[in-house]
Amino acid sequence: YSLIYLLPFVLLLFAILGLLRLRPVAAFLAPRLRPAWILFPCMVAAMAAVQVLIFADRFIFHLYGFHLNGFVWNLVVTRGGIESLGGGTSTNVSFALIVAGLVAVQAVLLALVVRAGAVGRLVDRALTRRKVIAFSLLMVAAGAYERITYGYSSLRGNAPVLAAAEAFPFYLPTTFSTFARRLGFKVEDDPAPRIKMASTIRYPLKPIRREPVARPLNIVWLVSESLRADALNPEIMPRTCEFAKDAATFTRHYSGGNGTRMAMFSMFYGLYGTYWFGFLNERRGPVLMDAIIDSNYQVELFTSAKFTYPEFDKTLFARVPADRLHEGEAQPKWRRDRENVQLLLDFIEKRDPARPFMTFLFFESAHANYYFTQENVVRRPYCEDLNYATMDLARDIGLIKARYDNACNHLDTQYARILDYLKQRGLLDSTIVLITGDHGEEFMEKGHWGHNNGYTEEQTLVPMVLRVPGRAPVRVDRMTSHLDIPATLLPLLGVTNPPEDYSFGHDMLGAAGREFTLICDWDSLCYVDGAHKATFPVSGYSWRDRRVTTRDDRPVPNPAEFYQTVRNRMVDLIRQMKAFTN
Repeated sequence: YSLIYLLPFVLLLFAILGLLRLRPVAAFLAPRLRPAWILFPCMVAAMAAVQVLIFADRFIFHLYGFHLNGFVWNLVVTRGGIESLGGGTSTNVSFALIVAGLVAVQAVLLALVVRAGAVGRLVDRALTRRKVIAFSLLMVAAGAYERITYGYSSLRGNAPVLAAAEAFPFYLPTTFSTFARRLGFKVEDDPAPRIKMASTIRYPLKPIRREPVARPLNIVWLVSESLRADALNPEIMPRTCEFAKDAATFTRHYSGGNGTRMAMFSMFYGLYGTYWFGFLNERRGPVLMDAIIDSNYQVELFTSAKFTYPEFDKTLFARVPADRLHEGEAQPKWRRDRENVQLLLDFIEKRDPARPFMTFLFFESAHANYYFTQENVVRRPYCEDLNYATMDLARDIGLIKARYDNACNHLDTQYARILDYLKQRGLLDSTIVLITGDHGEEFMEKGHWGHNNGYTEEQTLVPMVLRVPGRAPVRVDRMTSHLDIPATLLPLLGVTNPPEDYSFGHDMLGAAGREFTLICDWDSLCYVDGAHKATFPVSGYSWRDRRVTTRDDRPVPNPAEFYQTVRNRMVDLIRQMKAFTN
């Protein structure tokens, strides 16, 4: 695979060399510059690019558990994407130095090859015809052995080999189950269904019916990046916990994704994240926002991240005018959160009291780099400089978690500013307040740091506090999901359709609960019920995305048995993947 990674760049260099040798090109360059002055920088750049790409892929895989992929590419090319990772100045400087070092190494190696005659003579002796043929045969034999080993491991379910193969970027698996069947070997059919993403959408399934609401309720919707469920405790977030005592608190609430994109999509649409791409392509907003806008609400939305990354300006808030979408710019992000809170309060203060209002704020304090001030320190010691390039997770994870807890305390103080304002202005009696996280955050409890790299409880369970005027406080311990939010709010806006016309959710304030939920990431999904979790690839092949655990993430010895018990439910899920498509 090292040779495979090098091959495109080597071919490019040969193409450049061939171009430089063309008579018209050589004649044009001859009086001006030597071909080596063009070829040598290209050689250094090409070989350094291979090293940089492999280094970047290894770094991403080590940190997050996936390779450079469509998700990372989207991150690079979308405005606000790189910033969303949360790396600080020290991280950027460290990576710049690493890249410069790799370029310098290639330049030094090239200089040695060009200047040192001994190196050239050694290469000449090594590249004899006989040795090249022997080396080529050795490579072919090694490649064949690797292919056979992987194919046999696939037949036998040899997980260590299959999992190790996932560490190689662009790994191409070879299986021979059909050939093995012809030879008389028993090959078990894969019990885990494959599910494909939706494309063209049909949404909602039936026209939305609405009845007039005598007393429209305002909506204050507060979402924090990376807020895991157990962060909502009296030590870290005392003010929010106090508010939750007078609201509905859902203690087993799952996000619809382990990353922001799918999590927020499920929150506003009540649909599985597999539908994201179809809705993005068609620029179709959710029924929930349709109902709010069509009810003549005053709408002002704020984020400390970007509305362009993920593309919420083209999905969740596609119908909201651009001048109603406000992105913070202040640094660091704790300051950005504070400024956005003030802008939100200013909007409420200056609103037209004769019309209901809806406001939304996405906080970034709890996102890595984890942002807070000294007045928010509730955990000591903590990691004072989260340098991605130099940190050692085995050594530093406790300090990183302490930093996260401090950031959640800062988040608590900003929630309190909004809640105190609503209480002081007498607005709590006419305002729905929703507080949650987009998804959770893991700190190596199950082998991962951060999010977007697993479906563990730490990455997928989030707080959910919902206060509706006139509803008694309640603690709900049954399973709920972001998928249930539209089905809970839309009846309060006068919508009379059953939830299945526009979502896969249930009314969280009703008596009926859900037996299972679905959580998605960029290219896989996870089924969760009262006892188990099972992950499935959405498209393509991925061994990492095919596993069964208990609900609390412990291995299950016999996955095939689980698949048999939920087979009918899996078939229903596949139907749901197509329910809102043409």
